[in-house]
Amino acid sequence: MNPFSALVIKDFRTYWFGSLFAMFGHRLIIVAISLLIYRLTGSALSLGIVAASTAIPIMFFNFLGGVISDKYNVKRILTLLSFSISLILILLSYLDYTNKVEPIHVYVCSIALGILLGIDFPARNSYFPKIIPEKYLRSGVSLNGATMAGSSVVVPTIGGFLISYYGSFIGILLSALGYLVMCSSTFFLPDAKSNQENSNNLKFFFEGFNFIIKNEIFYILILLTYLTNFFIFGYIQALPAFIDLFNGTPKELGFMFSSAGLGALSGLLTAGKVNINTNFGKKILFSASFFSFFIILVSMVGVGIIPEKIPGTNILLIFPLAIIGHFANGFYMLSTYAVIQSLVPENIRGRVMGILAIHISLGVLGGLWVGGVGEFINIRVGVGLGPVICIVFILYVLIFKKSVRNLQSIN
Repeated sequence: MNPFSALVIKDFRTYWFGSLFAMFGHRLIIVAISLLIYRLTGSALSLGIVAASTAIPIMFFNFLGGVISDKYNVKRILTLLSFSISLILILLSYLDYTNKVEPIHVYVCSIALGILLGIDFPARNSYFPKIIPEKYLRSGVSLNGATMAGSSVVVPTIGGFLISYYGSFIGILLSALGYLVMCSSTFFLPDAKSNQENSNNLKFFFEGFNFIIKNEIFYILILLTYLTNFFIFGYIQALPAFIDLFNGTPKELGFMFSSAGLGALSGLLTAGKVNINTNFGKKILFSASFFSFFIILVSMVGVGIIPEKIPGTNILLIFPLAIIGHFANGFYMLSTYAVIQSLVPENIRGRVMGILAIHISLGVLGGLWVGGVGEFINIRVGVGLGPVICIVFILYVLIFKKSVRNLQSIN
C-alpha cells in the first residue's frame, strides 16, 4: 500500500497538516527546554526531573484523555488544547527572553504541558481514524506516526542552530506558533462526537483496560512499548549530558535529535510500504531488539569502539548508529500501532489508545531513569543499561508468548 494514500481524503489532509506543525512545536520544545534547564543547572539529574515533570502528568491524564475522546466532541477538545499549550509556551518564552526564568518556572510549565499533552495524545489517535475510510487506516497510522518522526528530522537541527545564535527562547516561541497552526486547522475539521455521554466514567475507563488484559496480543505489545520507551527512548531526554561527554554544542545536539528522527521516519515509511502481514509478530520483536542493540552501541562510543586518536570521530559515529537504531524503532512502532488500530473495536478505541499513549510519557519519564543513573553512576551506563533489560523481555516473549511470536496477519 502507498503510505501516503490517506492524503487523498481532504479532512485527513487538514488534520495531518495541523498535526505536523504541532509536532514541529513538540519536538522543538524538547530541545529548547532540555538546553534551558541544563544551562540553568548544569545537572544531568535536572534533565530527568524536568522530564518527569512532564511525563507523570501525561501518564495520569492519558486515562482521562481516552475517556473524553470516546465521550465528547474531539475536535473541540483539540482546539482548546492546542490554544492552551501555545499560551503556556509564549509565557515561558517571555520569561526566558527577559532573563527572569528560574528552574521552578521550567518545572511548573512542564507540569502544565504534561497535563494538556496527556489529554492531547489519545485525542489525536482517537480522532483521525474517524475521518478516513477503513481501507486507508494503515496509511493514516503511518502518516500520523510520521508527523512525529518527520518533525524530528529537520526541526532539531534547525532548532539547534537557532538556539545557538539567538537563545532557547526562540525555540520555545516557535513551538508556540506550531500549536497555534494546529489550533487554526481544527476550525476546518468535521465534528467527531460519540453517543456515549451518559456512561459512568470509571466503568467506561475499565472497559478499555479489561479488554487489554483479556487479550494477550494487546497487553504484551503495549507492555513492550512501555518498556522500550522508558528504558531506551528515555536517553533522548538526557542527550545534553551525553553529548557533553564529547564537548558537543547545541548544533551537535540538534544533529543527534535529527539522526533519531531520520531513522524513525525511514522505519515508519518502510513499515507502511512493505508487506509486513507475514511473520508479523517476529518482525515486531526483532525490530525492537535491533533498536535495543544499536542504542547499546551508542552508549559505548568513545570507550574502545573506534581509535580515540582520530579527532572528532567519536561524536560522528554516534549519528549513524542512532539512525540505524531509530529506523528499527520506527518500524517497530508503526507495526505495533497497525496491529492495535486494526484489531481494537471502534467503541473502545479512544480508551485503548489512551492506555497505549502512556508510552509517550514513559519515553519522557525515562529521562529520569537515564539522568538519575548518569548522575549517580555514569551517563553511559544510564544510556546502555535499559536496552539490555528490554532484550531480556523480548527473549521472554519470543520463547513463551506464542500468540505474539506467531502473529501472521492483522487482516
